[in-house]
Amino acid sequence: MLSGEVTINRYKIVYHPDIALAMYRELASHIEQIEDINAELFWQESTEFSYLGSQIGGMWLTYPQSISENSQFLIKKILNHYGVWISEPDLFINA
Repeated sequence: MLSGEVTINRYKIVYHPDIALAMYRELASHIEQIEDINAELFWQESTEFSYLGSQIGGMWLTYPQSISENSQFLIKKILNHYGVWISEPDLFINA
């Protein structure tokens, strides 16, 4: 890594069972109150519409690798509040 570069983590967060659009928006709002955290919702990949399903497929969480342990704790605490979730690392970005 070159001097001055920051490693950025990006994780795909998906809830099982799905949570509603409004809940994802609320979740993203809470997560983004933590310094240096970015939350981006992504659309459901299914082509079949369901009134009972969520329009949102999940959320991308992006943050620097160097965030504090307290911030990591808060992220997990907020995510756990909304239900059962899984996390998949996407990639590491050098900025």
